This record gives sequence, C-alpha cells and structure tokens, in this order.
Amino acid sequence: MWGEWWNRFVASDPALRRFRTAIRVSCSVALTLAVMLPGLSLLGQPLSSALIGAIVAIQSSVAVNDTSQRQRLVTTALMPLPATASLVVATAAQPLPSLKVGLFLVVIFLATYIRRFGVRYFALGFVGFFGYFFAMFLRPSLGQIPYMALAAVCGALAAGLLRFAVLRDDPQGVLERGRRTLRAHVHSLLHAVRDLAERPDSPKRHRQLRVRSTRLNETALMLEGVLEQLPGLDERSRLLLRQRLLNVELAAENLLTPLTRALENPEDTRAVPALTPLLDVLRTDPTEFRAAGKRVAENFEHQGSVELAMTVRRLGSAMAELAEATSEVGSEGESTVEEETAQEADHGLEDSSSESGEETETGLRRPEVRIAVQVTSAAALAILGGQFVSPNRWYWAVITAFVVFISVNSRGDLLVRAWQRTAGTVFGVLAGILVASQVTGHLTTELLLVLCCLFLAFYCLGYSYSALTFFITTALGILYGILGTFSVSVLGTRLVETAVGAAAGVLAAVLILPTSTRTLVRSRSREFLLQLRDLLRHAGNETNSSETVTGLRESTRELDEKLQQLRNSARPLTGLRLRSRNSRLQRELTVAQGCAYYVRNLAVVLGHTAEMTDEDTRRRLAEALWAMAESAEALTEESDRSFDETLRVLHGYTEQLHDIAEALPAGPTSLHRTINLLDRIGQTIHDLGREFGFAERKEAEPTR
Repeated sequence: MWGEWWNRFVASDPALRRFRTAIRVSCSVALTLAVMLPGLSLLGQPLSSALIGAIVAIQSSVAVNDTSQRQRLVTTALMPLPATASLVVATAAQPLPSLKVGLFLVVIFLATYIRRFGVRYFALGFVGFFGYFFAMFLRPSLGQIPYMALAAVCGALAAGLLRFAVLRDDPQGVLERGRRTLRAHVHSLLHAVRDLAERPDSPKRHRQLRVRSTRLNETALMLEGVLEQLPGLDERSRLLLRQRLLNVELAAENLLTPLTRALENPEDTRAVPALTPLLDVLRTDPTEFRAAGKRVAENFEHQGSVELAMTVRRLGSAMAELAEATSEVGSEGESTVEEETAQEADHGLEDSSSESGEETETGLRRPEVRIAVQVTSAAALAILGGQFVSPNRWYWAVITAFVVFISVNSRGDLLVRAWQRTAGTVFGVLAGILVASQVTGHLTTELLLVLCCLFLAFYCLGYSYSALTFFITTALGILYGILGTFSVSVLGTRLVETAVGAAAGVLAAVLILPTSTRTLVRSRSREFLLQLRDLLRHAGNETNSSETVTGLRESTRELDEKLQQLRNSARPLTGLRLRSRNSRLQRELTVAQGCAYYVRNLAVVLGHTAEMTDEDTRRRLAEALWAMAESAEALTEESDRSFDETLRVLHGYTEQLHDIAEALPAGPTSLHRTINLLDRIGQTIHDLGREFGFAERKEAEPTR
C-alpha cells in the first residue's frame, strides 16, 4: 500500500519539479528574511520592507523560465530593476491619488504587453507589477526605497543561490528523477487496469485509465522539454535521449493493449490475479519480468485458457521491453545504431525548423495587444468596483483581475480560473482567521507558518490553482498578524475584493475583444490536423526518395504538443462533464489521442520497413502516406478535393498494400505492422471526419 501511494506521489510530480520549486521558493524567502530582518532592525527601518525581497525571491524562483542557464542567470540578475522602478513610481505618485491610479493602469498594460518579447519580459513585467502593488500595500516613504531596493537585490541573490548552486538542475539528476517518474507512471497504469478488471463496466475507471495514459504522454513531453534546457548535452545526446523516452512511452502504451483486450470478455477477468505478481516483480530486476510473465502464463495454460496465457506472456515481454527502455534513459554507453540515426535526424530538425509561420496579425488582432487591453480594462473595472467596497484596499481587486489572465487563452479558461481563485480565497480567509487568531504575537511561529504556506502553495503551482490561492490567502492572514493589522474584517474585505476582481476579469474577457473557447478549440484542432498532414507528407517523401526514414521523431513530438494544446484548450468544456453538450468534443479528443498514438508507433517501425522493402513497395507506401496527408488536410478545408474523395483514393492505395502483404510468406513482418498502423491512422482520420461532419454519421467501415 505504501509503495502504491509513493508511486502516485512520484507520478503526480514529474521529475519532482513542483517539489523542488516549492523548496527553492520557501528556502529563498527564508534566506532573504534571515538576512534582511536583522539588517533592517539595526538600521531602524520598518521590517515590512523585507517583503519586497521576499516577492522578488518568489518571482525569481518561479517566473524565470528562459531556455538556457546563462539566460536564466541574466534574467534573475535583472529582476530587482523593474521592482525598484515600480516602487519609485508608486511612492512618488502616492500624494496624488488620480495619478497613482492612472500610472497603475499604465504599469499593468506594459507588464502584460511586453510578454510578446519573450519569457524574460514575462518575468520582468510580472515582478514590475508586484513592485507597484506592494508599494500601494505598504505605502513606503521615499526614504525607504533604497532599503527596499536592497531587499530586492537580496531576494534575487537568494533565489539565484538556491536555483543555480544549492538545488541546481544537473542533467544526471533530472534524468534520474525522470526515470523514477516513468516507472511510477507504469505502476499507475497497471493499477488502473487492475481496478478496471475488477469493475469492467465502470465509466469512471475507464476514464481513470485514459487519464493516466494521457499523463504518461504529458510527462514524456515535459521531460523532453527539460532536455532542451539542460547544460552539458550536445544535440546528438538530446536526440538519443528523446528516442529512449519515446521507446518508454510506446512500450507503456503497447502494454495496455493486451490487458484491455483481455478485459473485453467477462471470462477473461481472471487476468486480475495475473497482475499481482507482475506488479510485485516490477520493483525488481528487469530480467525477471519475462520470467514472471512466463510463469503466470503457464499457470493459465494448465487451466485451459490458452488465449489468456498468450496475453499474459506478451504482457511480460512488454514489461521487460519497458524496463529496458526506462533503464536506458540517461545512461551513457558506447555508440549504438540509435546514435547513428540521431545524427542523421539532424537534417529532419533543420527541415522542421525552417518552416516558421510569419506573424500576419496586427493591431488589436495581435494576442499580446488584445490581452493587454483586456487586462487593463479589467483592472479599471476592478478599481471602480473595489472603491465601493473599500477605498483603502481596492488594490486586492486589481491583483485578482490581473492574475486571472495569466496563461489563459479563452473566456472558458478565465471563467474557470476566476472561479478557482474565488473558491480558494473563501476557504483561505476562513483558514487565515483561524490560524492567525491562534499565533498572532508569536513571531517565530508566524514566520514558520508563512514559509510552510508558501511551500504548499507553490507545490500546488500548475496542479491546483484553488489550492495555491488557499495557501497564499492563509499566509496573508498570518502576515497581517505580523504587521499588526489582523482583523476578521480585513480578511473579509479581501474576500469581497477578490470576488469583485474576478467579476471584473470575467466582464473584460466577455465584452472586450473576446476569444471563444470553442473558437480556440477549432483553431487547435486545425493546427493538429495540419501538423499531422506535414508529418505524413514528410514520411511519404522520405519513404519514396531513400531506403531510410529519419527525422520523424521531432515531427512526432510536435504532433504530441499540438495534441496537448488541443486538450488544454478544451479543458474548460470537458471539465464541466456536460455529456449532452461535450460528448462530441470528448470523442474528438479520444480519436485524436489514438491517432497520435498510432503515429508514434509508425515513426518507429516505418524506417525498418523502408529498409526491408523494394523500391515499388516503398513507392506504394509513400502514395498511401500522401493520400492520408491529403485526407487530413481536407478536414481543415484547405484542400481542393472533398474529404470523401480523398478517402476513396486512400482506400485504393491501402488495398494495393494489402495485396502485396498477402503475397509475402506467412508470419508477421514490419510491413504487415506498418500497413496495420496505416489502417488505424486512416480509421482515426475517418472518425475525425465523422465528428467534424465531413463523413456520414454511421459505423465506419475498416480500410481492410
């Protein structure tokens, strides 16, 4: 039981990124306060000035996400500058309320707009906004600014020390944690299958199995993104590691096939006891996996269930392949065939990177301008509404209106985020009242609890926005106690101001340059299909022109990224679980996920097939791939041919391939597997056409 919960914990936090981020945040804040509080006390300055250092330390730990180590160092060093500049502007404008409000709106617009220049400016704009906000919160004098600037420098140095020295992300450490995460995901998948075997008619357990398979794919994508940011790895090593990650993912997904197939027949639920020894053996040496599967399979053979025995035997082999692939991730060894292929794949990278879409949108059509206008409008509405609630604390409404727009792409995203922030604030206010009333006056206990709340808040970052808001609000309740301004009415005012800010954000998103969630989903669907088209065309071109097929791995991962973007854009709709309205969208996501899965398998097997077949067969494979690409393009309405016509052409080419395969000697070959995968991809494209309304809504006929 303990092992299962540990695997769930590891699987929920790929490579322990959230855990390490939370440690960095809490430790950098603790270090900043440990340096600044005694110093400010000796200098006779208010201890509240140290809060600016804590804010810079938090943002330097979380918001700095440049692609290289050097760029992250530069951005971290620059973080005190916008914070100090905002402090100076806000403090100088303090005597003139109208000017102070107007400048706040200008800061909000600039902090949002400069994100268009890259991730560095996202971080600098974010910390600049918080500098102005906390100047309104603390109301410092101009004489305090140098000490606040010193605190900001101290916060950036503390964050840099934790991130680049004490808890540095070295390549081997990241890959080792990545290995543990992948193994944990396999455990989770097997447990989900076991739960499904116990209740095969449960929709909830079917959904859990899909979710855990999706998380495996997302984890593999995340780890590949981490590889891009790791120093000390050349491009060839990165390509090799990407291939090994793909091997792990495919082995795990292929593992599900025999298990779920065994559960389709109620009599085959005897596979449940077979899972127990396989789960136990997964923690041991990988060489035992095949032996365990063989022993369990022999037991089923003795019981007369030959088909189930074969399924379990394949399961043991798949687990062995998975363990071998997992153990290779991050390992160093002699040059292999994969390394040679990785060298050749450089050309594929160049091809895929050479085609970059030029920006055609201008003015208010640009996403950066549109979001900046929306955020500024929401802040203005929040100021008006917040003034009615509290003339002295309206800025809490503004910060809500500002942060709910972070990383949102549509109205649905913002509605969900606004609701989560309001719900987190409600419960955080209650917790803050309870905790602060018990510890106010005990400075050491208060500081420890604030650090604990910060750790828990940023551990939930990217996982649960409601939980993050809950712990931040609880920490604010304790912070009010430290500043001597704690009262139930203060936290109650924060709750109302949060609701006002959330409402202002929703109004701005709905009324001012709105982006519909369904429009965004359609756009993401089109991008997925166009990437599928490009990948299939590239595969067809290489299959037709040479005996080797390389460079598909990068295109495959780009397809996975498009799929993840599609899933993320649809989350506000699918999360509501309104079956009558979202069943089609859920089916579309399921079919698209299956299509990406078959393409990943095709990327692995197609190269071997091209090497083992003659020129005529390769040409027919290429024609089938081109026809399939045309079908995918027809779904985007960019093709001159109708979707039904492209399907008829594709059907003709696959028929020819099946005729060739039937003429081969008995026994499965890589060509048989390639044709089977082409059939599956063609079927998913047909199913997508049915969901989009391009094909008749009836049971799809198989290609063969």
